[in-house]
Amino acid sequence: MTENECQYGVLSTYNKHWFLYRPSNNPKKLWISETLKLTSESPPVLKAYAYMVRKLCCDSDDSYYSHVLKIPESVTRKDDGSVSKHTRSLRPRTKSSSDNSSGSSSSSTLYKGQKNNQNLSFIDFKFNGILGQGRSRKTLKCEFRGNTIALKCTDLWKSPPYILKEMQNEVKIYQILSTIQGEFIPKLMCYGYYGGGMCYVIGTSFVGTALTNYKHITERQRVMGLYALNAIHSKGVLHNYIRT
Repeated sequence: MTENECQYGVLSTYNKHWFLYRPSNNPKKLWISETLKLTSESPPVLKAYAYMVRKLCCDSDDSYYSHVLKIPESVTRKDDGSVSKHTRSLRPRTKSSSDNSSGSSSSSTLYKGQKNNQNLSFIDFKFNGILGQGRSRKTLKCEFRGNTIALKCTDLWKSPPYILKEMQNEVKIYQILSTIQGEFIPKLMCYGYYGGGMCYVIGTSFVGTALTNYKHITERQRVMGLYALNAIHSKGVLHNYIRT
C-alpha cells in the first residue's frame, strides 16, 4: 500500500476478502478487517466494495504521502537533463513495535548485503511489457530516466535466497566488464532494491532482438558474436558465470 501510495486496500482470494486501512495520522499501523466470505449477506461483498470506494473518495488527501516519498538534496538534475547516480528513496514497509515479524528482519538483512545498491521505486520506471521469464525472475521492457531498458526483477519474498546472490553476482560481473559495456554487452543502467526491499532489480540498456529470433545468422553476425566473446573472456569472465 505504501508503494502504490494507497491509504485503503483490498486483499482477495475470490472466496474471501479482507479490507485494509492505513491511518493518515499513524502510517505505521495497518488495520485489517475481519474475513468477508463471498457468500456473505451482511454485508454483501459488492456493498462492502462500494463502501470502500466511497470512503476513498471522501478521505482522499494529496498530502498524506508527502512524508513517505522523499527526494534527497543530493539528487540534482544537470543542464543536459541527466540525473546523478543517487536515486529517489522510498521508505521500507514498517510495522508496529508489537509485531515481531521475521519478514521485517530479513528485509533489514537484505539491505545490508550490498552497500552500493540503489533504492528504486515505481516512480523511477514506466513499464511497457514483458520480455521474458526465468526460474524465479522476469524481465520487463520499461522506460528509465528517458532510456528504454530491460529490467530483470525477482520477488525476494517468494524466491529462495540463492536467487538474490545470483543477481548480485551478475552485477559484479557487469562491473568487471565495465570497459566493454555498450560495445559488446548492454550497459548496466541501474540495480538494487525495489518497492521498499520486496524486490531486487537489474536494469540494462535495451539492445533489440535476440539472435535466437533470427532464422539465419549472417557471417558478420557470427564474427561479431565471437569477437564479443573474446572480449568478455579476456576479462576473465566465462559465459556460465551468470545464471538466468
